[in-house]
Amino acid sequence: MTELDDKSINLIFTSPPYWNKRIYTDLDNELGGEKNPNIFVKRLSYHFDDCKRVLSNDGSMFIVIGDTYLDGNLQNVPHRLVISLQDKGWILKNTIIWKKTNPKPSSSKITLTNTYEFIFHLVKEKNYKYHQILGKSTFNKITYSPRHINLNPSVGGTPVIPRDGKNIGDYWTDDIVSTAVAKNISKNHPAPIVDEVCVLPILQTTNIDDVVLDPFAGVGTVGRVANSLQRKFIGYDIKKWV
Repeated sequence: MTELDDKSINLIFTSPPYWNKRIYTDLDNELGGEKNPNIFVKRLSYHFDDCKRVLSNDGSMFIVIGDTYLDGNLQNVPHRLVISLQDKGWILKNTIIWKKTNPKPSSSKITLTNTYEFIFHLVKEKNYKYHQILGKSTFNKITYSPRHINLNPSVGGTPVIPRDGKNIGDYWTDDIVSTAVAKNISKNHPAPIVDEVCVLPILQTTNIDDVVLDPFAGVGTVGRVANSLQRKFIGYDIKKWV
């Protein structure tokens, strides 16, 4: 990405090729086709070095990545990758569990069907851009927290004042995403509810007209959603889009 200036990107959201899953080209050195996961993690981490260069100091990077079995042994590829990135100076803020809408059926009689993928939220600096996104509230009246009991018997504890929603957790389903997005985007917005998993990270860590990058752009889903949310987009892929 030599044509991109240092610190010129506000958000990186990407899903790189998974190890030992698919072949995209006839190249012998294709990323994801390595003989073992350690080589894959080393090569993929190298790609993210340039991502770190172009990302602004207050920017964020979200990586969606799944795991792979080798000889019946789950390889923990996502965890190997994020530890490698932490060793390179990245700060891990959240490990998000994304529940797949339509998980691929498994015919295995000795393992469970995989129904989720990891989304890692990483930053360069502790002070990074972040807009809190609220989901559906679980209460609608003043309650009292039992953690700080007041000595006055007429008061049950520390008052908890209801807000217009609650901070969403790190387990994401379509319902959570749709509800949170609907609460935080104007009804007049061109894309009031978009179910792609990149919507919340874009809203949480960028402003209108910020620049979003996907270094493994594929069919351009991140770009389409970023543009619908009034963000600029830059994407790279090994194949030209038609």
